[in-house]
Amino acid sequence: MSIWKHTFRGVFILGNLVVGTGFLCCAYSPLVSPVAHPVLACAGLFFPFFLLALIVLAVVGLFHGWKFMCLPLLLLLAGGGAVATYTPFGGGEEPTNGEVLKFLTYNVMNMYGDAEDESRPVQHYIQESDADVVCLQEYQWNARETRKAFPMYPYRKLLKASNGNGMACLSRFPILSVEPIPYESGSNASFLLRLNIKGDTLTLICNHLESNKLDAHDKEVYEGLLKSPEEQNVKSDSKYLLHKLADAVAIRGPQADSVSQVISRQSGKYLLVCGDFNDSPISYAHHTIGKGLTDAYREAGWGPGFSYNRNFLYFRIDHLFVNKGFKVLKCRVDNSISASDHYPLWCLVEKL
Repeated sequence: MSIWKHTFRGVFILGNLVVGTGFLCCAYSPLVSPVAHPVLACAGLFFPFFLLALIVLAVVGLFHGWKFMCLPLLLLLAGGGAVATYTPFGGGEEPTNGEVLKFLTYNVMNMYGDAEDESRPVQHYIQESDADVVCLQEYQWNARETRKAFPMYPYRKLLKASNGNGMACLSRFPILSVEPIPYESGSNASFLLRLNIKGDTLTLICNHLESNKLDAHDKEVYEGLLKSPEEQNVKSDSKYLLHKLADAVAIRGPQADSVSQVISRQSGKYLLVCGDFNDSPISYAHHTIGKGLTDAYREAGWGPGFSYNRNFLYFRIDHLFVNKGFKVLKCRVDNSISASDHYPLWCLVEKL
């Protein structure tokens, strides 16, 4: 064997070991406590980069024989659950005989898009969505404005954190009760609602977990890192942003635990959990809240489905889960509207 082949094999194996280690650390980072290890718990944010690198290594191996493909493929299989969660290719299902419902969750960025555009794109989108139940985050309109804008939803509840972001639930079905889920947060909240859907009780948990609190300066720093990665300040800026994200992750961890505990106490047939988690699919919050539930997007979504759309921070941070009382038919992140910094996430489900 030539020196070149020996060198290539050594470099290829080393590259797989380095990339594979990073890939698996990211894939299994949702198991890490964000309180005990907040920086490590952020590893899921880097998952797509390691996934792409591993795919490139597999393609390179393909051109050098099947033996070279084995290692990257084994690594991909070892993290296959995370791959399917991050970028599913679910075809969905057709309804059988049950009632089909549409749920929509949407962070509307305080309806700023409507304030800046006379056509009121966010309001129009919700009106035309044909959703049976709508959960809104960062919603600040009052009861009179809400009633006037959304007469097609006779049942409305405005929800608000103690001193922060507003939320709302718009429903075609009676809202029986509302209660906050207690956890520490300065401006975010989660609420448990019970709805009467034609005689059946639906437990609905709407969430807006702790924001990452990246201000305009932080986002400029992030954009600078992407545009000029060779600059000398990359190391210090990266460390600064990572620690700021880690601070928010450490707060979201106990919030996710609180929501998960509430979910575990529910005994009804129908349960749906949705909202702005401010965390990617490869995260402690997503894993903890979704334990024992079906991630609707993983079940019937397509591709990475980025729901945050500003400042090159392209992640799916809005999620929707259902229990075994529902069959997921279709789930999409709708990028047809960009009036908010989030795209809406909607899901069709069938009652079983």
